[in-house]
Amino acid sequence: MSPQIAEAEGALVRVKTLLRGEIEVPDDQVLTFVEPLVGFEHLSRFVLYQTSEGPLYWLQSAENAEVAFALLAPFEAGLDPDMAIGPQDLADIEVSDPERVAVYTMVVLAKDPKDSRTNLRAPILVSKDGSKAKQVILDDPNLAVQFPLSKLLPPGQAT
Repeated sequence: MSPQIAEAEGALVRVKTLLRGEIEVPDDQVLTFVEPLVGFEHLSRFVLYQTSEGPLYWLQSAENAEVAFALLAPFEAGLDPDMAIGPQDLADIEVSDPERVAVYTMVVLAKDPKDSRTNLRAPILVSKDGSKAKQVILDDPNLAVQFPLSKLLPPGQAT
C-alpha cells in the first residue's frame, strides 16, 4: 500500500492532500485511472473532492500528496461542449450509458485569475457507477485547448 494511503476502519482510506491535509474517503471513491495521466505514469489512484460548492474540483493523487490538479465540471459551469466520447473510452471505464459518465477538464490556475483556463480537448471521464477514470484526447479543433475561465463570468463581473 502506498505511504500516502492508509487503511482506516470500515473501508475508509486516509489520503494526504495538498490543500486539506489528511482526509478520509470511502475506498470505493478512490478513482483508478485505467490509463495514466500524461506525465504521471507512476500514479493511478486519485481522489476527487471540493473545497467549496460550484463547478471546481480537486483531483488529488492518493499516492503522492504533492500531486493535485484543479478540475472544472464544464457542464456544471454552464458550458455545453460537444464532446464525442467513443464507445471504447466508455468500455474502458466500464460504462455503457454515456449519461453515467461525469466529465471534468484540467484547469490551469494563473497568478492573474482572468488568465486561468481549461482544456476542453482532453477531458477526464469518471464512471458514476464505479471507481474507474480515464483522460481522453479528442481530435476536435472546435474544442479549445485553452478555454479562458473568464468567459464563464457574466459580462462586467470582475474576476
